[in-house]
Amino acid sequence: MSGSKRVALECSRCTAFPARRTIPAVPALAAVLWTALSGIAAAHSFTAAILVVGENVEQDLAEAVRGFLLAADERDGHPNETSDGHLGGVDVHVLPLPAEATRLVQELTGSPDEAADVVIVLGPKPADDDAASKYSRASIVLVQALLAEGWNGDDRMEGFITRYRLAYGKEPDPLAASAYHAARRLDVAIRPLDGAGPRDELLEA
Repeated sequence: MSGSKRVALECSRCTAFPARRTIPAVPALAAVLWTALSGIAAAHSFTAAILVVGENVEQDLAEAVRGFLLAADERDGHPNETSDGHLGGVDVHVLPLPAEATRLVQELTGSPDEAADVVIVLGPKPADDDAASKYSRASIVLVQALLAEGWNGDDRMEGFITRYRLAYGKEPDPLAASAYHAARRLDVAIRPLDGAGPRDELLEA
C-alpha cells in the first residue's frame, strides 16, 4: 500500500474520534511517513559519476559507461527499475562526465544528482589525479587505474568479456574493462554498509 493510501485509510479510521484528536494526528502521521520514506529512498540509492580524462573522451566515456552498467546489472535486479542498476544491493544512478562528452553514451534511465556520491576517475596519469583533486571535497573519489596490456588474456576476465560481447556485439576495450572493475570494487565496499555511506566507512572499504 502506498504512503498516500495509508494516510487516507488512517484518516478514515480516525473519523470515529472527536475532531480535536484527529486534526493534529493527520499532519503528524503524514510527516512521519514522509520522513520514513525519504530516509529509505536516500539510504538505498546513490549517484556514481564516471569521469573520463584523456584524448578520446567521447568514445572512452561511452565504453566506460557500458562496462560499468554490466557490473551494475549482475546482481540485485528487479522489474520496472528506475535506476541504472544496483551495486551492493543499492540503486545506482550513473552520471557520465564531462557533460559535453556524453554524445555517444546510451542506455541510461536513472535520475542522477549533480553532486555525485562517488566519482570514478578513469584515464592516464597525471590527468586522472588532477581531475580527482577537483572532486575530492564534495564526493568520494575512486581513481581506477587502467588495466594493463594483456588484461583480456586473464582467465578472470572471461565472464566479463563474454557478457560484453553478448550485450554490445563487439570486443570490450580497456576503458570498459576498467570501469567494470571499478564497479565491482564499489559493489564489495557498499554491500556491507547497505548504502554509499557513512563517508569514512566507505572510504576505508
